[in-house]
Amino acid sequence: MRARALALVALLARASLAFADLDDASERREIDDYHYVFSADCQPYMTWQARALYESWRAIGSPGRMTRLISCTDDEYARYEHMDVVPDTVKCPSFVWYAKEKFGDDDGYSAYNLPGGMNHWAQNVGTDRKWVVKLDADMLLLKPLSVREIPASKGVAASGQYDYLVGTKNGMAKWFVDEEVEKRLAPVGGWEIFDAEDFVNMTPHWFAQTVKVRMDKRIWFPYRGTGDVYVSEESPRPWISEMYGFVFGCGLAGLTHNVMRSVQLYAGMKPWDEASADPFIVHYGLRMDEGPYSWDKHWEPGHLERMTCATRDVEPFPVVPYPKRPSAHALQQERHNYIKVKIMYITVSAINDAVKKYNDEKCGRGARSHRVETKSLPIIPKGRDVPMKPSREDPKVKPRMTQKPTPVPVMHRAERAGDATERLLARKATLKVEREIAHEERMHRMWTMGSLTWVVGFCVIVYRFVRTKTRQRSEQRRRRETNPFREV
Repeated sequence: MRARALALVALLARASLAFADLDDASERREIDDYHYVFSADCQPYMTWQARALYESWRAIGSPGRMTRLISCTDDEYARYEHMDVVPDTVKCPSFVWYAKEKFGDDDGYSAYNLPGGMNHWAQNVGTDRKWVVKLDADMLLLKPLSVREIPASKGVAASGQYDYLVGTKNGMAKWFVDEEVEKRLAPVGGWEIFDAEDFVNMTPHWFAQTVKVRMDKRIWFPYRGTGDVYVSEESPRPWISEMYGFVFGCGLAGLTHNVMRSVQLYAGMKPWDEASADPFIVHYGLRMDEGPYSWDKHWEPGHLERMTCATRDVEPFPVVPYPKRPSAHALQQERHNYIKVKIMYITVSAINDAVKKYNDEKCGRGARSHRVETKSLPIIPKGRDVPMKPSREDPKVKPRMTQKPTPVPVMHRAERAGDATERLLARKATLKVEREIAHEERMHRMWTMGSLTWVVGFCVIVYRFVRTKTRQRSEQRRRRETNPFREV
């Protein structure tokens, strides 16, 4: 009897555990199978970007996990006070001078930190999730990423489109990979969704190929086949070497790409279709312009320390006024311009709010609020960058902060060229998109006018046909009535 009772208790316990597991499974979300990861360093410029990305991830429901990889020198780590900006932060070595230490190549390339840090994390830390989402620090998430909407699978990565990587199609790739690998290449970058095992297998190739591309003199100036229009005799190496390293690394790892153009929208650009009008990701790596408003993360205010208790009153970034919603009957171009300005507003507001929230949590409330009315925010004239320091020739220019700024790190000449390349290529892409939108509007109007003409013409033909038939019947009736032999 006692044995039966014990068996019954054990059975009930197993049943309760099974129901508990069932409840846990029902509560688990598909969007929690993703590990978002991005690379940064210890500079103030990257710190506020990291916090803004982290807060955007929290705003969409904290799906899965998010990890920041920071690559800094020992001295930088000793001075760094913001390990808590992203709670899950992994310290990586600095890879800026990796090629010099390994191969004697006297080239300080800060972009080595991206593949170097990703490879360090993938091989030494890794993830417990099914998918890895690679992001850039200067991105904001608007919706959780999911392979249900952005298809990826084992062996196939979902990726953003970067058409200026022309070396994937013009024969340059043959210098780095064989013909079979070349068939798998695609001009992709920015964000990606990988199967977690694929990501671990890919990162060593990514890092090795980045070094290989960066050091190969065949693609240095005056060679123009990389798509980097800013290579010069003074700065001969393409800044986008890392992007080619990524593409070649994916190919060597046996991966192909599902290229998804409309998942990401650059802040300051008009959407080109309905999908890009509702993007998953906003990328603010380029200058934003709208009327007299202009903002660029690369300007001096972006390099100021603004996330300590002593610097929490540094002026927030200027925000474009919120746009007026177009009518329900507005043309597509008007609606897309509204979305463009709305995304600009959301982007900079989210950055300011993320910085303020961090400062409030760290230092307590009481500092000046960053939620300033947009009318009172300084507007930067279009076509004029914020000066790095007051000019003696222009005494009216004053620093836009309330206290002495921290020194601005000097940007490597190649990095400036890379930023300029990206801006130029994006401007060309913007013009191309605007031409496509204008063409679409013209075609829409022509189709509408053609349809109306056809309908009106059809109605006229039907009307004339009916009228003719009516007249014929009336004439026949009249003839029958006047026919003298009608009753014979």
